[in-house]
Amino acid sequence: MIKAVYFDLDDTLYDQLDSFALALEAAGLSQQAAGKEVAQRLYSSLRRHSDRLWAQHVRGELTLAELRIARGVAAFADAGIALAKEQALLLQQCYEREQGRLRLRPEVLPLMAKLRERGMATGLITNGPVDHQMGKIKALGLHELIQPERIYISDGIGYAKPDQRVFHHVRQQEGLLPEELLYVGDAWHNDIAPSYRAGWTPIWLNAREHKPDDGDSEVRYKECRTLSEASAAVLACCMPQE
Repeated sequence: MIKAVYFDLDDTLYDQLDSFALALEAAGLSQQAAGKEVAQRLYSSLRRHSDRLWAQHVRGELTLAELRIARGVAAFADAGIALAKEQALLLQQCYEREQGRLRLRPEVLPLMAKLRERGMATGLITNGPVDHQMGKIKALGLHELIQPERIYISDGIGYAKPDQRVFHHVRQQEGLLPEELLYVGDAWHNDIAPSYRAGWTPIWLNAREHKPDDGDSEVRYKECRTLSEASAAVLACCMPQE
């Protein structure tokens, strides 16, 4: 029986593409990245390179500022666009400013209310610097919905997804069995595969229609295209407790 539901933050409870598209315009890059499809491809590349470079950041090989510049340059290079480091820095600054105006996906509040009615504990597991991620959590109003002790940020706990120790740490703090925990996330590599291997039940919000990583055929998960669909899957797993 599921007793606690944890969520990824970025691109799960809100859509990062909206902020990224506005940041492209504010940084004067909308002409080079004209059209929603180009912006989406750039954003997908940005996330992929961010995940790739995060391991180097954790090992101390890249500062966070260097990572953010490198991922921007690499994402634009994937699209055949040369982006100077100064432009990548400006894009990051505009992106951070737009993230201060975040909005939850409309399905989040009803889902949280139903989970509370069913006696489910809810929490967050997200990668990033504590201050930066808490800024987004407060901008979204999630600090009013989720108890602070159930907000886990990688730089605060010393482990970062996809390290399975993140999920083991949360489970130990909850005092629950792995099969009593459910995780909802958008990133296969960071969210779905490691949570499954830690014994959790994963629900994949795959709105951008990505593919599972090669070599992960043993991973079992529920795949959803929208948060409405994911909400229904979560509630189906979380029957009211007697």
